[in-house]
Amino acid sequence: MSNQSSGTANRRVLFVIFEQFELLDLSGPSSVFNGAQGLLQKPSYQVLTVSSSGGLVKSRSGIEVNSEKLASIRVGRYDTLIVVGGSRKAITKVTSDIFLQDWLLVNISRAERIGSICSGALVLAAFGFLDNKRATTHWADVAQMADEFPAVNVEPDALYCVDNNIWTSAGVTTGIDMALAMVGQDHHNKIMHEIAKWLVVYVHRPGYQSQFSELLAVQNNHKFSDVLLWLENNLTKPIKVSDMAEQACLTERTFYRKFTDEIGTSPSKFLEKRRLNRAKLLLEQGEAVKAVHQKVGYQSELGFRNSFVAMYGVSPAMFKKMHCKSCNQKS
Repeated sequence: MSNQSSGTANRRVLFVIFEQFELLDLSGPSSVFNGAQGLLQKPSYQVLTVSSSGGLVKSRSGIEVNSEKLASIRVGRYDTLIVVGGSRKAITKVTSDIFLQDWLLVNISRAERIGSICSGALVLAAFGFLDNKRATTHWADVAQMADEFPAVNVEPDALYCVDNNIWTSAGVTTGIDMALAMVGQDHHNKIMHEIAKWLVVYVHRPGYQSQFSELLAVQNNHKFSDVLLWLENNLTKPIKVSDMAEQACLTERTFYRKFTDEIGTSPSKFLEKRRLNRAKLLLEQGEAVKAVHQKVGYQSELGFRNSFVAMYGVSPAMFKKMHCKSCNQKS
């Protein structure tokens, strides 16, 4: 393949797959790169699936995907290599694939980027490519990676992690976040935003956000899941603890006691955390600071600012300046 200069290069994205790989680790990110290709209306990305043996490879879901044989692929300077995740048994088998290890050793220095999705990070770690690097993986595999590969600087909560040209993601849908970030790095953020809009996903979730959020954790508690869903859908309103208790069909005193025991924090503190977390997302997306406090249920801008500073140590305006990429580009 003939590549041009770095600004206009026709990049290849090579997904390394294997028997019992996770299909969504492949399909989600590949849809991002395909979407960029369509929006840019010029040769921009070519997605390839590769495997040690080539041919049809069966995913965990039973769907088979055709692949090119590794031996037939020569990696170029604008290529991205991404190892997908899979079942535990499959990952154990892949880490013993000497042919794959040798191929990666030869080609990894030639690539523009290397990366992994989900438990694919365990493959890169097993081959030594993540030594002394910051990396993440699926929350269920974090302890294993930290225990088996102490040379890796594991970031357990990150959606995705970037250390120079090494990209690792927590897996499944966070592979989409990582792919969007790659497109944002290669092209204007406008393209990234348009792809996210088309795929009906978050415009951009920065990698430092927690992959297993407090909300997701507590929603697994069936006693208050309906209340928490109602709360998330009504953060713009001036909600009180009494309103939450009413949704739970409990007296305020009983609700306060049971909620605190089950969730580990008081209803008022939990509500404040949810409001401020929503505020962070809005600021990252470029919302005006003056408008954000109303959109997260604060009656005054000063009260919102004081709560934000107390929680995160910086003002809303400074947080927006630090984390809103599209705002920084405009300035």
